[in-house]
Amino acid sequence: MPPGRVAGAGGAALRALLAGPPAVGTVLHAGREAVYVRLGERVVGVVARGAVHVPSAIATTLAALPEVAVGDPVPVGDGVLRLAGLSVGVDRIVATDAPALPDPAAAGERLAAAGPDFDVVRRQLPAEALDALAAGDPAAVRALLGRGDGLTPVGDDVLSGWLVTTRAAGGDPDAVALAVRADAHRTTALSATLLADAIDGASIPPFRRLLLALGTGREVTAAVTALRAVGHTSGAGMLLGALLALRPPVPSSPATPLEGSPR
Repeated sequence: MPPGRVAGAGGAALRALLAGPPAVGTVLHAGREAVYVRLGERVVGVVARGAVHVPSAIATTLAALPEVAVGDPVPVGDGVLRLAGLSVGVDRIVATDAPALPDPAAAGERLAAAGPDFDVVRRQLPAEALDALAAGDPAAVRALLGRGDGLTPVGDDVLSGWLVTTRAAGGDPDAVALAVRADAHRTTALSATLLADAIDGASIPPFRRLLLALGTGREVTAAVTALRAVGHTSGAGMLLGALLALRPPVPSSPATPLEGSPR
């Protein structure tokens, strides 16, 4: 491998993006574990060993990434992203798509029985919006998108978990997905990219492991604990989104119109 060339792992779509026409991105977030680059309407990342591998990022074995500054230019093309003297490409394809849940009802029971704590998420989000999302109501999107703390707002994490799990369970996420695409400008560029990936069924490895555990009934508690440890609120938000996708909606009366929804 040429000097300065760093091998990486990522999804097939990311490899195709890097192989497209040459372009110059801009550093959006700079850290020693993760660097995110805005490239047109998407965000592409490079992550160090041990960092969370989001679908839009290239995972490397580097202990730490080179120092860069927000706003630095990042050339992309010929299959690589050039970052502070390093050329990083997708040399190994890894799966990012969610495994199917053959028995969604059983999966929901297993997740509920694991007893994850959602307080840190629920206190940041309107309860009526979470109920609406459980029912597949796209009006929930405007009340959740871009809301809450974290590098990715926790409301977005809930939506991501719901989108991926609904697709894995054989449900129809299209109405909610359409609302997310329409309002993507209301959140951060990174979160909008991750939501677009979630619409396509792509997720981080700990979430894929959760779905595998829920499908088989094996090591559910361990998978819940591992996902809960992702970020300050991201893992908990995705867990809640998964539970909302798998639980039957409970009608409430009277219904309270959500902010931004038709009355």
